[in-house]
Amino acid sequence: MTARRSTRTVAVATALLVLALPACRSAGSADDDTQAAAPTTSQQPAPAPVDPVVVSTDPPLDSVDVAPVTPLHVNVGHGTLRTVTVTDGAGAELPGALDPQGLTWTASADLAYGTTYSVTATAVDAGGTSSETTGTIATVRPRTLTMPSVFPSAGSTVGVGQPISVTFDEDVTDRAAVERQLRVTTTPPVAGSWSWQSDRSVHFRPEHYWPAHTHVAVDADVYGLDVGNGIHGQASQHVEFDVGAKKVGVVDGTEHVLRLYVGDQLVKEMPTSLGNAANPTPTGTYVVMQQSRVYTMDSSTYGVAIDAPGGYKTPVEYASRLSNSGIFVHAAPWSVGDQGRRNVSHGCLNVSTANAGWFYDNFGRGDVVEVAHAGPALHIWDGYGDWNEDWASWQAGSALVRPAT
Repeated sequence: MTARRSTRTVAVATALLVLALPACRSAGSADDDTQAAAPTTSQQPAPAPVDPVVVSTDPPLDSVDVAPVTPLHVNVGHGTLRTVTVTDGAGAELPGALDPQGLTWTASADLAYGTTYSVTATAVDAGGTSSETTGTIATVRPRTLTMPSVFPSAGSTVGVGQPISVTFDEDVTDRAAVERQLRVTTTPPVAGSWSWQSDRSVHFRPEHYWPAHTHVAVDADVYGLDVGNGIHGQASQHVEFDVGAKKVGVVDGTEHVLRLYVGDQLVKEMPTSLGNAANPTPTGTYVVMQQSRVYTMDSSTYGVAIDAPGGYKTPVEYASRLSNSGIFVHAAPWSVGDQGRRNVSHGCLNVSTANAGWFYDNFGRGDVVEVAHAGPALHIWDGYGDWNEDWASWQAGSALVRPAT
C-alpha cells in the first residue's frame, strides 16, 4: 500500500509540471521581451534641419537715390557666397571681390550718378544646396554737378604766404558738409583752419606763415556729396605741393625802401616809390599772385578811362602782381629819381628795372610783401589778403567752428 501512494504522487507532480509550461510561454520570457523591443537594422536617425541661406546687401536691394560713394556690400548668412555680379544699365560690371571666407563681397569702385545697378548673388547652404538672389540699387540723379579746383596746383613750389584755396563752379549752401570732406596733411605737422571767402570759395592757412620746406597734401573728397540744393560734387581732388624757402619783403611807406629777407636774413634793399596821396598803396600783408615778364598797366581795369585825367595804358617789365586791385612790384624807370625819396605811383611799388628783374627772378608765387604806414588797410578779399585777418576772426569763418556762448 505504501508503494502505490508513491507512484501516484510522482504521476500527479509530472502532470502539473506539463500543464505549467504552456502557461509560462504564453506570458513571454525575458528573452522574448528584449527581442521585441530591439529596433530593426533598417531604421536610420532623421537628418538635422539646414538653416536657409540669407543674402543681404548694403544698401538694401530696391534702394533708390543712393549716394554713389556709399560702399556696396553683398553679405550672406547660413551659407557661402559663390558668385556676385553687379552690372549697370549698359551691362558693364562693377569691380569687386569676395573675402576669403566667402561671406562678404565688396565693390572696389564708386557707383555712378543716376544709374540703376542689377545685383545677382549665388550662394550655397551647409547642405550644398544653391540659391540665387537678385535685385536692383539705384543712385541719386543730381540737379547739377559742381567741380572743385584746388590751388596751389599739383607739383608746384610756393612761398610761405600761399593759402590753399578750394573753389567751386556752383554755390555751396551746405558749407559744413563740404568742409568735413576737406583734409590738409602736412610734413611736418602744421595746424590751420579753413575759412569761407564766399559761397564758392574756401581758404586754408596756418595761424602764421607756413614753415619753410613743408610738404602739403590736400584732399577734397566731394564726389557724391550733396553740397546743398540738389547740387552734388562732380569729382574729388588730391593735390600735393611744397613750400619753399621763407622769402619776405618789408617796406615802410615813410622810408621808401623795400627790404628783402630770405630765411630771415636781409639779402637786398631796393629804393621804392609807393602810391601817391590820391592813390595810396593799401597797408597790409600781400602775397605774390603771379608774374609777367611784360605786362600792360591799364587804368580802365579799375574804372579810370585811359583818356581821362590820371588814366594810362603803359607796358612795364618784370611785373609781380600782389593784389587783384592792381598792386604790383614792377620796373618804373620813369620814377627812378623819386624812388627812395617820395611816393608818386598809382599804388604799385615802383623800383628800377634792375631791381624789378632781381625781384622777378628771386621772389615768386606765394612769397610775402608786408607794407606798413601807407594807405588804408588791404581788404582780405583783395588777392590773397588772408593774412590781414586776425586768427580768431579767421577761424570764425569756418563752418565747423561753434560760436562762443
